[in-house]
Amino acid sequence: MSSFVDMSAEVTAITPEVLVVGAGPTGLVTALCLLRNGISVRLIEKECKYRVGQRGAGIMPRSLELFSLLGVVDDVLKRAIPPPLVRLYELPEGKNLLQTFEMSPHLDPSPSCPYPNVVMLGQDNLEDILRTALAECGVRVELGTELVSFEQYPTHVVATLRKNTESQEQYLEEEVVGFSWILGADGAKGSMRKLLGFSFVGETRNVDNMIVGDIFIKGLDTHYWHMWGDAHTSMLSLRATETPHLFNFLLAGENINHGMLSQNEPLLRQCIFECSGKRTDIKFGDIPWLSHYRPNIRMVNRLGEGRVFIAGDAAHVHSPMGGQGLNTGIQDAVNLVWKVALIQKGLAPYSILETYNEERLPVIAELLTQTTALLNQTFRGKKGDNSGWLKGGSMLQLGVNYRWSSLVVDEQRLTWDYTDESDDLDTTYEFDGSWSPDDQQVQQQLYRPTRDGQLRAGDRAPDAPDLANLKVADPTMVQTVSLFDIFSVVCHTVLIFVWSADQRFKAPIKMARKCPHGTVRIVIIVMEGVSLPAPVRGAHYVLDDEEHHAFDAYALGSGCDVAIVRPDGFIGAIVRGAEGIQKYFAGIFPKSFPS
Repeated sequence: MSSFVDMSAEVTAITPEVLVVGAGPTGLVTALCLLRNGISVRLIEKECKYRVGQRGAGIMPRSLELFSLLGVVDDVLKRAIPPPLVRLYELPEGKNLLQTFEMSPHLDPSPSCPYPNVVMLGQDNLEDILRTALAECGVRVELGTELVSFEQYPTHVVATLRKNTESQEQYLEEEVVGFSWILGADGAKGSMRKLLGFSFVGETRNVDNMIVGDIFIKGLDTHYWHMWGDAHTSMLSLRATETPHLFNFLLAGENINHGMLSQNEPLLRQCIFECSGKRTDIKFGDIPWLSHYRPNIRMVNRLGEGRVFIAGDAAHVHSPMGGQGLNTGIQDAVNLVWKVALIQKGLAPYSILETYNEERLPVIAELLTQTTALLNQTFRGKKGDNSGWLKGGSMLQLGVNYRWSSLVVDEQRLTWDYTDESDDLDTTYEFDGSWSPDDQQVQQQLYRPTRDGQLRAGDRAPDAPDLANLKVADPTMVQTVSLFDIFSVVCHTVLIFVWSADQRFKAPIKMARKCPHGTVRIVIIVMEGVSLPAPVRGAHYVLDDEEHHAFDAYALGSGCDVAIVRPDGFIGAIVRGAEGIQKYFAGIFPKSFPS
């Protein structure tokens, strides 16, 4: 690896342009997002076979929104199931119910949030969906291919790849090849972070060990999540999955010999039998996969250097409590890729990649704090307290934001209510545009359950359905769309809200059209009852908000009439007219918006 060099030089023509290392969910999303942006990809995976198993099965609402941007959300929802209702049984018999509760309480969809609930889908099935989408783009995973080393240059990276046999006892060949970028998603045990020389600071919990895996079971109701015991002594969890009679199991507690059981399936099966009350009506079958899991709580202090970046578990690992791992890796990938794509196309400066660190590291740090608290609550809290298992609130990731980012522009005058839960005192803080993720108040805003009051730049962009598209050739054929139908991982979306017929919107359209071709969609949203002079030129959509969904969801303040949505589904700017649009895009496309 070379030290950081000047990255402002012209990019050389190399095909494929990007090497993605690791074909788990984060790597697959990285590759798919690049392809959607027209960037050629080579995707390698060290393992010689695709992984099996439920693993990270909880898919959070925010991930579903990102899957919507990528065009795969319908495929995910067709195969996923809701989190099963939890049944906690009394021991020693293991049959009488002690408690029934929802792991993730069901929420009704709303116009601004069409995917409010967690869904469960085995990681192997999710990866299959993503691989299918990649294959439709002409890209397949190269199994048994390992990144051995790389050398960085100002315009490219030279990588040494090695083909491995399935037995890993013989190396078939090595290949030296150049790429414009290397993006690593090869997990906590992968090579990318080590080759970059990045530290991985944190702790390993050797006490709170678990055995996790999948097991086929007959005689147990396949509509529930079954639990026996408690995490202090011995606990067994059997969660029904989308695959008939396949249950995901977790064994934990001081009385469980994790090391021995993970190496002996007959003993493991016997332990599951005993921990469930020795019930003879339940038959335990094959175990497709299992793992002896020690919670690691670690993160890097930076996410990349030069033309090499990492995402997902390669950059951060944490407790499985809260089901955040897979979902956080997906957010890493989408945040990173839109910036890399613009740089690769020569449209944006390398400096915007500095915001990958700036935006993601504070969020990851708060993620580790919250999931570690859930781990402590589950394994070291009061016996019988099941709150550590719950998936809701901030774990849904709908409140994750980048309000402090240097890319963000917000011209609203804002106040918000901040409640310090430690002393139950309500205090109002005034936002002056100078956020720092090191401030205590800001840290507690990074991973909120939902947005707190007024929408701000840096927040998740809400949806709005039932918008009548007026820009059609035949006025009798007006169709309705939602904002999520329009948002895309390949471009920004400029939303111009029109309250009255005499409102000036031509100047904002003209300013937005200065963006490089194909990098922006311009959307006029007209309040119900307002008639505009026809035709409206320069906009891609003219939408009539008959149901007030868009105006209610965005509710821009301080005279602001423009919201700019980034390719990762976050609001980059809330501004007033053309000057505000220019201010924001000058940070993204300085060649098109010279100061």
